[in-house]
Amino acid sequence: MRSYPRTSALVLIVALGFSAPATAAAPGWEHAGYDAENSFYNPSESAINAATVNGLTPRWSVTLRQDEGTCGGPSSPLVAGGLVIATDDKGITSYRATTGRPAWRFNWDDPDDSSIPSMAVSTGVLILGNGDCHSASDPDGMLTALNLTTGKVRWHVQPPTPVHSFVVDEGVVVVSGKSESDEATTVAYGAADGRERWRKPGFTSSSASSAGRILLTKGRSTSAVALPGGTVLWTKPHTWYAESATRTRFLVTTGAALSLVNAASGTLLWTAPGQQSELLATDGRRAYRAVDRKVSALDLRNGRVVWTRTLPSTANQPVRAGGLVYTGGPVLSAASGAVVNRGWHGQQIVTGGRLYVVAGNKMTAFAS
Repeated sequence: MRSYPRTSALVLIVALGFSAPATAAAPGWEHAGYDAENSFYNPSESAINAATVNGLTPRWSVTLRQDEGTCGGPSSPLVAGGLVIATDDKGITSYRATTGRPAWRFNWDDPDDSSIPSMAVSTGVLILGNGDCHSASDPDGMLTALNLTTGKVRWHVQPPTPVHSFVVDEGVVVVSGKSESDEATTVAYGAADGRERWRKPGFTSSSASSAGRILLTKGRSTSAVALPGGTVLWTKPHTWYAESATRTRFLVTTGAALSLVNAASGTLLWTAPGQQSELLATDGRRAYRAVDRKVSALDLRNGRVVWTRTLPSTANQPVRAGGLVYTGGPVLSAASGAVVNRGWHGQQIVTGGRLYVVAGNKMTAFAS
């Protein structure tokens, strides 16, 4: 694999607007799935609900940077430290959550060969996991950590494989991947310093954590390991991939079913054949799944379908907040599936009384 360029040659940092830093951090959305559980559920949101969602209006909008030929681009943003952090064709740009004014920018050394990163925030550090996108047989992975306030590089490392899964919890970053040239490997790094904490050759990891436990698969077995040390807690003769979690349970897929697993013991609680999906959210009472144009809610006690709604177009990742389910189209009642609002197209997160929507190369903040 090719060696990684020196930090000084890797990035260009452009600082903007430091004269007026945010004085108070607004409620955040610090992981792609809101939390390390990848739940896509914000239990703290109350300002935007069924009674207020129809009164949302745009507060600010920005055009995300474009670069012809890049393999990166926009994704769902994060909100942390009073900033909205968005990916774009050239790298990362952070914006003031209240005004949309740019705070800092980070550029990839080679935007044309840098994929869209996974992102998470851990104790004031923004961690990015991505890689190159032009090598099919020998792709590289990258982990880069930025100071959340300034955008300056804190550390970066090159994992032994491409970054196919990414989770940040308990002060560690866990990534795994494989390629034609790289054996499947899971590696954990310290979120503060990038130092390797442990490595498990032959294992691939899931991108959801349950109270500091993650699932690793090898062959036809799945093990739960504890963060940050990587101690094996239990092993079961199943191939489970955790798509989402609560503090006590994993929602896992097998390719043919959706199952609920006790995170502490590995006990299989129920299986729902045909209900597997990569687009899951959970509020601890129901699981919300999206497949093509259908969004369904399953009772987390038994896996039974509570309601199903067919949308006018393909659903995005479900997001649960304020008694509502955001689908990338119509906004639904979490309890009944009834349409509450015609909705907004694009990738969405909801926090601090604001709805952030990324559609194409445009990001808009809505509030009542």
